Amino acid sequence: MQDRSAPHRPREAWRPLPHFPPDTRAHAVLFHLRRFFDLEVGTIYRDLEDAFRDAAGTVLEIGCGLMPYRHLLPRHVEYHGIEQGDAEGCFPAGDAGALRYAGATFPFADGMFSLLFHTEVLEHVYRPGPFLCECFRVLAGGGRMLFTVPFAARYHYIPCDYWRFTPASMTRLLEEAGFTEIVVSPRGGDVAVAVHKVNSLCYRLIFRDIRHPVARAINRVCLTLLFALPVAALAAVGNISILLKLGSPDDPLGYTVACRKAASRPTAP
Repeated sequence: MQDRSAPHRPREAWRPLPHFPPDTRAHAVLFHLRRFFDLEVGTIYRDLEDAFRDAAGTVLEIGCGLMPYRHLLPRHVEYHGIEQGDAEGCFPAGDAGALRYAGATFPFADGMFSLLFHTEVLEHVYRPGPFLCECFRVLAGGGRMLFTVPFAARYHYIPCDYWRFTPASMTRLLEEAGFTEIVVSPRGGDVAVAVHKVNSLCYRLIFRDIRHPVARAINRVCLTLLFALPVAALAAVGNISILLKLGSPDDPLGYTVACRKAASRPTAP
């Protein structure tokens, strides 16, 4: 996923907190708080929760990170998570149980998976066409792929952030890779985006990278107390706007995409 030709890595003012699965009591609290306050994560969680209800067979998650969505899958599925071997150059270290791979080829046989998904990964893939062709290759005939991409998102995990996709561009890329039954659904509208941008500004000020530890702690405590109520109120407005589908869907937080690999036809005798 990483462009090795990048000459240097600019320092980011802040990065999102690690996204933990709800595997402990503390992580469960953090997960649900994030689902409410982070509208991007909340809409991803909602769409995957609906899509995974009938999941079966063998499942692959690409760019699995800490596997925060794995618990949404039914227990009877066979789950595999993979990360590119050099991904830590841009991204936080993923789960220790993830399979590492190098290069552009996934370490799996053709047609191995009935379901494949990835969340907020495609914008970090420098060559999305070949990547989607690999997704197509390892997916079984009749299998489906689900993924999410951001739209109204800041430049993040610099310099490994390459693209913002529209429904037209994703549809064309998927068709060229061989996928059918493509459905691109917006997550939230411009009301949710406006709320998310204001709250993101507050988060950036709270979690900005201040080198002196005492000054950093004072900044976080004081600004958290100052912004807590306004951020909570805005997050409530954003969640209500998503629930009621308020605002224009042409300027969403991001998109959730579903598609299929057509079932192979039996050859004539």
